[in-house]
Amino acid sequence: MTDPQTRDRLAGELARPSARRILWLAAGATAAILVADLATRAYNRYDPIPTVRWLVNVDFEANLATWWNSTLLLAVAGMALTAALLSGRGTRPGRLSWLGLAAATALLSIDETISLHERLGEVGRSWKEWAGVSLPTHAWVLPGAILAAAGTVCAVLWARKLPRDLRNGLLGALAVYLGGALLTEAFNGWAQGNGYSIVLVLGTIVEEGMEMSGCLVALAALSRYVVLEHDPASGRAVVRLQNG
Repeated sequence: MTDPQTRDRLAGELARPSARRILWLAAGATAAILVADLATRAYNRYDPIPTVRWLVNVDFEANLATWWNSTLLLAVAGMALTAALLSGRGTRPGRLSWLGLAAATALLSIDETISLHERLGEVGRSWKEWAGVSLPTHAWVLPGAILAAAGTVCAVLWARKLPRDLRNGLLGALAVYLGGALLTEAFNGWAQGNGYSIVLVLGTIVEEGMEMSGCLVALAALSRYVVLEHDPASGRAVVRLQNG
């Protein structure tokens, strides 16, 4: 008869290969989209392929690249929702905390599809007119940075309740995601305003790549907490919390 710690370790070893394969497939799909965007940009300069360019252009909306980015965010939301459903009384973090993470990532997924953050441009422009200064990048960056800072503070406070590996993984994912969604896009706005087209193209690919990579890091961290294992008694696959 095995002790609980040994049983948890063995269950994790059985669950991880499956999760690892899925994560590698997701990473491969992400890389394929980014490479396809760069390759079709280059080819389009010699022989126009507008339909293919629209399909994989990471700077466009309502196409394959946007769908994939939104799907990765929804996957993170789904993992957080699963953790919420599996959390019992006395579990830290509690169910409401996981529901908050699920709601936040679901909102980011919606934003990825319909660009809600660009509506902040009106706020940024009004602030610029009030202060009498000009912004060297997109108008939405300043109010977006304030929201991101507030969200980061909330995330750090929330993550204190998590096991160290999970906390570091999720905060690392947040840093990568914001590095793309805010810092790199702010740089891209400057490049666009100054006519640096090549820099803008490469910066846009880096931006979207960092956003997708942030989701992959979050999924990798969550897959070590929300695990899938085989129940020998029923013969079915069951999902449980690693520390539950």
